[in-house]
Amino acid sequence: MANSKSGVVLAVGQPQQLQSKGGKAFTKRSLYVDCTTFDPYTGQRSQYENKILFDFIDSKVSLIDNIQVGQVVTVYFDLQGTEVTEQDGRKKFYTHVRPYKIDVRQVQPSNQQPQQQYRQPQQPTYQPPQVEDDRPF
Repeated sequence: MANSKSGVVLAVGQPQQLQSKGGKAFTKRSLYVDCTTFDPYTGQRSQYENKILFDFIDSKVSLIDNIQVGQVVTVYFDLQGTEVTEQDGRKKFYTHVRPYKIDVRQVQPSNQQPQQQYRQPQQPTYQPPQVEDDRPF
């Protein structure tokens, strides 16, 4: 089963050209998503925020070209672990979140023609009835 997280896009980073310690050049672009859960019955947000920074690398950078702040997305990712031995012999362990797919769940409203707003019908102005004067005197 694939790992995935859904949430609202908070920020979309610009592509960055970086270089690894081994000298290999690569491109990275970040996507910041608010995945904080909420109660489906009350709509109340959890007190524990869950904001995740996804780093799209190399060929995956183009996946977020059309993503905009405010959209609801689902990001699919793999987890990868790395063990690195430092120069002093200490070992460090890293966990990487590697997104590979993104689906837009809700599109941000566009600047299309606004929907017609309901207008209450105008009340006709009151006009008293025209009565002819039938008095005999």
